[in-house]
Amino acid sequence: MFLLRHFSILSLACVALLAKIYTYEELKNEPKSLAKDYYINRLINEGSYTKEQIAELSRDVFRKSGLVQKSINKILPPKAAPSKCPGINASNITSASLACQNLLTTMSFSLKLDNKTREILAANLAATNPEKARILRTLNEPNPALSFANANDAKSFLELFNASSPQSKSALFSVNFEANFMNKLYMQKGFTNLLNDVVFNKKYEGFRRNLLSIDPAVTEKSDAFTLGLNAILLGKNDVAFSFFTRAKNTFDRAWQRDNATFWQYELSGDESFLKELSASKDANIYSLYARDLVGGEPLEVIVPRPSKQNIENFDVSDPFLWNKTTTLAKDMNATQASEFAMRFYTNESIGAYAYFMQKAHGWEKQYFLMPSSPELEGISTERKSMIYALARQESLFIPSVVSTSYALGMMQFMPFLANAIGKKELKIPNFDQDDLFKTDVAFKFANHHLNYLDKFLYHPLFTAYAYNGGIGFTKKVITRDDMFNEGKFEPFLSIELVPVAETRNYGKKVLANYVIYMALNGSSIKISQLFENLTKPALTDKFRN
Repeated sequence: MFLLRHFSILSLACVALLAKIYTYEELKNEPKSLAKDYYINRLINEGSYTKEQIAELSRDVFRKSGLVQKSINKILPPKAAPSKCPGINASNITSASLACQNLLTTMSFSLKLDNKTREILAANLAATNPEKARILRTLNEPNPALSFANANDAKSFLELFNASSPQSKSALFSVNFEANFMNKLYMQKGFTNLLNDVVFNKKYEGFRRNLLSIDPAVTEKSDAFTLGLNAILLGKNDVAFSFFTRAKNTFDRAWQRDNATFWQYELSGDESFLKELSASKDANIYSLYARDLVGGEPLEVIVPRPSKQNIENFDVSDPFLWNKTTTLAKDMNATQASEFAMRFYTNESIGAYAYFMQKAHGWEKQYFLMPSSPELEGISTERKSMIYALARQESLFIPSVVSTSYALGMMQFMPFLANAIGKKELKIPNFDQDDLFKTDVAFKFANHHLNYLDKFLYHPLFTAYAYNGGIGFTKKVITRDDMFNEGKFEPFLSIELVPVAETRNYGKKVLANYVIYMALNGSSIKISQLFENLTKPALTDKFRN
């Protein structure tokens, strides 16, 4: 009861504060949050302020690497750190102090030097910095990558790889390295970035063959999974199976374990893996596909259907209020969270209801929300299902969400796109980007944007890619000669090799959502048919026809 009374006071206080562009006075006492970052950014770019006010607000930035910090830096330029070695470059490095010679000879700098200069520097540093001298002399050897590997120096090996040109990488790293060294390289900080780059972009095949020798037992989770994909690309299915098994045994999330189980099935043909997938309680593309093939119990999903339209004394479009509400609820136990959730059991606040019910149940329940809106009336089942599928992934149907990149509202439109659509395309009078915090406006914009995407893309997976990563990115991916064509393991291998992890996983989740929402809207579609269509350009997109 205390929580509910406290909550009521909080909601009434916050409703009065909602504005388009907050002033310094309105912002200064708000707690740190992405919402505050967003509104500080709006104030700097659209409002009135003094430098002193921005200096004070800068102390409250929630995400220092965000857009707001760039805006602050334009008003209050950070002081450049003084150079410790001014005027020293590759042409005069040998005449610098020993401290500067050691400081400046990073891997990328050292690669710009000729052999003679590197040897002079190595001799100069041998007594005070023998490790740096060793690295410099190694760079003078015929194949420094092999030399670093033979010395078991994974750190320098990785630095050399990252600093080398594509041509040098092909020449230096396409040799065989010992398995023990590859195991050590796997453990080196920064290896995951290297792995993702070479596998998802299918680069440096000669080097990638060395990844096959890594012991699956030293790997885990997404790295093990990516090593499995690499093995498939290199035709080593037995090695791939071992990596996927390791990934499955170390993944924390059910959908990831199901992903690995699917590849165990694909590689082995053992239907026991399909049956295992068909029994999964997680709603993902692989558990749905297995049910298509071998049947199984229907997935358990929860579809709340509140009869009440509006919540009292709570503005669902206020991002500050939502931030304060979630903060208030952080320490709730399951019973308190369930009771708190009932406060939100209305059509306009159903996202908050599901959020707190998920908290109460440890995020194990699967809520598929279907809020009504005038903007969803009279549209096709496919379009309504797609909008719901996107909203579930974008925001969990929370109207006032602000992302790290300041995408806004339930359908997560970036401000530049929101303004282009609202002012130029839909010509909404007095439109402001904060209108995206209103559910009906968010649905209207999503429907409008999907009208545009549907001119080029006819498949929900490709539409999801474009909604998240942009239509240019999607065109680039699907028109590659090695993606979404007929072939072994297709289209599943292409789905795994979309080069941006966020978009790759986003597409998988939205596709699963879409299939489930189609069923909930009374128009079932088999995911197996959607997979089959992916290698038929006439059924999926305009770009490949």
